Amino acid sequence: MAPAAPLVCRMCGQVHGPVRLKGGENALCVRCGGNLAKGSRLGPDAPLCFAISGLAFAVPSALLPFLSASSLGNVRTSLLFTGVRSLWLGGMQPLAVLVFLCGWFLPVLLLAALAALHGARRMGPPSVNCLRVSELARSLEHWAIPEVQVLAVLVGIIKLGSIFTLTIGPGFWCYCAMALSLLLAQHNSDFAPAPEPIAADGSEPAPSP
Repeated sequence: MAPAAPLVCRMCGQVHGPVRLKGGENALCVRCGGNLAKGSRLGPDAPLCFAISGLAFAVPSALLPFLSASSLGNVRTSLLFTGVRSLWLGGMQPLAVLVFLCGWFLPVLLLAALAALHGARRMGPPSVNCLRVSELARSLEHWAIPEVQVLAVLVGIIKLGSIFTLTIGPGFWCYCAMALSLLLAQHNSDFAPAPEPIAADGSEPAPSP
């Protein structure tokens, strides 16, 4: 494993040296008090494992049946992007693009960024590319919201369950697994380009729980 590398505070630019953090602890900048890093309760490799798991579930979530609706003998099976296609053909192209981006494309891109970031940490010291990937992940986390689509589907099932016979397909469960993996990867990530969670420099601060 590569040695821990210095970490620069994103708020004030203060450079800090390596200090190991326990699970659940946060390291604060000695100059401005900003959050530098946090120790994962599940270990340093947890974000990488969750990110790879999310990517593994992303493909079947888009290809397998998502939801089936039957009424009077007629059965219609929908895929993940069926709703996006219906919105596009219905003249709501901006909404279709937004649903596609926030519901699948950006979550997958964020999972790939997290996998690349934490994979690079395991292979060597941080680089300029790690900094760029870290900033990309930080910007994507505000737009990658697959959990909203999961909630929308559940609400639709509750509302339409009395009208149609609805059957949840494997694509939906894969999508839920992808969304959960993304949330866990984000929760255990500090987006800092360092091999391990590290804290402060010479005037070392006490980690906060």
